Amino acid sequence: MKTIVFTGGSSLLAQSWINKKDPGVNFIIGIHKRQLNEIKHETFEFNYENIKELKSQLYKVKADVVINCIGLTNIEECEENFELAFNTNVTISRNIAKACQSIKIKLVHISTDHLFDGNSAFNHEEKLKVPLNNYAKTKSEGEDTVIKNYPEALIIRTNFFGLGPSYKPSFSDKILNNLEKGKISKLFNDVYYTPVSVETLKSKVYQLLGKKAKGIYNICSNERLTKYEFGLLLAKSFGYSEEFIKPISINEINNLTKRPKDMSLSNHKLSAFLCNSIPSLDEQLKGIKSKKTKKRTVIPYGRQDINKKDIKSVVNILQSDYVTQGPTILRFEKRIADYCGAKYAHACNSATSALHIACLSLGVSKGDLVWTSPISFVASSNCALYCNADVDFVDIDPITYNMSHIALEKKLIEAKLKGRLPKVVIPVHLSGQSCEMDKIHALSKIYNFKIIEDASHSIGSSYKGKPVGNCEYSDIAVFSFHPVKIITTCEGGMCLTNDSELSKLLARYRSHGITRQASEMSKTPDGPWYYEQLNLGLNYRMNDVQAALGLSQMDRLNDFVEKRRKIAKRYDELLVNSIVQIPKQHPDTNSSWHLYIIRLKKNSNLSHRQLFESFRSAGVQVNIHYIPIYRQPYYKRLGFSEKGFDESEKYYKEAISIPIFPELSLEEQKKVVDLIEQPVGFQNLF
Repeated sequence: MKTIVFTGGSSLLAQSWINKKDPGVNFIIGIHKRQLNEIKHETFEFNYENIKELKSQLYKVKADVVINCIGLTNIEECEENFELAFNTNVTISRNIAKACQSIKIKLVHISTDHLFDGNSAFNHEEKLKVPLNNYAKTKSEGEDTVIKNYPEALIIRTNFFGLGPSYKPSFSDKILNNLEKGKISKLFNDVYYTPVSVETLKSKVYQLLGKKAKGIYNICSNERLTKYEFGLLLAKSFGYSEEFIKPISINEINNLTKRPKDMSLSNHKLSAFLCNSIPSLDEQLKGIKSKKTKKRTVIPYGRQDINKKDIKSVVNILQSDYVTQGPTILRFEKRIADYCGAKYAHACNSATSALHIACLSLGVSKGDLVWTSPISFVASSNCALYCNADVDFVDIDPITYNMSHIALEKKLIEAKLKGRLPKVVIPVHLSGQSCEMDKIHALSKIYNFKIIEDASHSIGSSYKGKPVGNCEYSDIAVFSFHPVKIITTCEGGMCLTNDSELSKLLARYRSHGITRQASEMSKTPDGPWYYEQLNLGLNYRMNDVQAALGLSQMDRLNDFVEKRRKIAKRYDELLVNSIVQIPKQHPDTNSSWHLYIIRLKKNSNLSHRQLFESFRSAGVQVNIHYIPIYRQPYYKRLGFSEKGFDESEKYYKEAISIPIFPELSLEEQKKVVDLIEQPVGFQNLF
């Protein structure tokens, strides 16, 4: 078995090269100052500054071939720091060449296509080099020093493309990632090159090594095209819309270091020596497409988006003095309160906990009545039962699926006649769309009830131009930070209020009913250690680790919401004439789109269950939000039935939540839409 050592093992080329194991080849990944994020092969730390030590190290690992991928390739950085560029691209290359020559190890030195002035096309190996910048100058001199110190070395001029590792995306990866997300890629329409896939590059290098080639060879495609044209080809090959590939001139970029506009190379020498040709770009891209695995074999209806910054924020807290009850929670609470325009915010370990302490703080207890929407998670009503109160439900609006203010008013009139009005009403902002809070608030003044907004779905939404959560029309608002929600703290919730007394109660009920505030105590404190339990509270606290994640996520809240709105708009456009009814938005609301709920039209040829199972059988994890709460066995034992909830019943028999989350790709969204337009195998379901 041959042993190939990659010097510059953390480079994009090395990492792309070793992504697939080659039969009969043992890879050793040379590292120096930069460590690897993922380790799939044996690694070895080389000293590139000391030729004697480097020679000893190469001998120790029994290298048959060294592929030198070391290079400072950032053109702007090379321009700013010539000394670093020279050391990386020239000195280290010389040292590797000398070490390899002295112990007769074959050296493959990876060069560049930036070596010419850009005034001619298809540059051949013997053409006079005219470097335009420090990057090109140092790469050119690197070639020269390798040839001088090791004439038997093989020098490869190329410009490759392929799929890099997850932590080091290539040029192609970045374009494909943008295409998946529906983002624009602006690519130069006046910079020409002859790119080649990593797989083709590998194949040709192995063939050259097999024929004991030496000197300079261009490994490149036959096609000369612009970066913009390559982007279009990439989109076409992977089945994406070309509308997201936009042309831009390199001249439009200010303060850019001068570089060649034509970097195209000729592969005539290579083809003549090997007696074969380079595959077309179409064929090379097909090879890449066959190797590109989808990020998700199953598409969930929702999921979290965690990035490196989020992870670092959490790790920083784990390494700090406080992992719970520390200052990060206070910062997170203030961040949410400021964002929403509320005076006070209290973080909890879940939205369920937040709803419970909201009820407790409003004095909900045995004999009281709490009303909410039946189309919600059970926590919206359970919170009242935890307080030994009674619950009832208000039917939904047929357009927004939120609590109907018309049904609420009708129920209030009847309740007043019976002499039993609710103490608290909990409107639920389903999917992220606010209820008509001004109307519900007006009714609260007439019928003397308190309001808890269950805004679990709705951080980032607005109502009448103001953020949901500002409590203009409610006593308390509650958010959820469950992983499928707009932002996440893994699990978590938040109570917001503008009432100082409610704020004190929320803080106490969240933490055992205890206060350390002297102004709230029954007597003068015994000392600075003193605390008092004033209520029978619970341990519903959030910890600092969760809060750190939440704070980091808040930096991207607006971006998350914007992405969700774009996805919802695409669904609206794609499904407008389909078998399903798309969700409608009230003109006073701007939803954050936690959910995108479709309803099967009555004239459809398939049933609600058939459509649901069609999605699931195709790997699309749709869901129903929600089974009406009164249908749950526990609530049936309390005496509830479907009677009186006509709109909720219609909704339950027609509604399906389809996938929506920030990183849902265009391809995945198209799959969802295609399943609606042509359900998979529904005719075989019984």
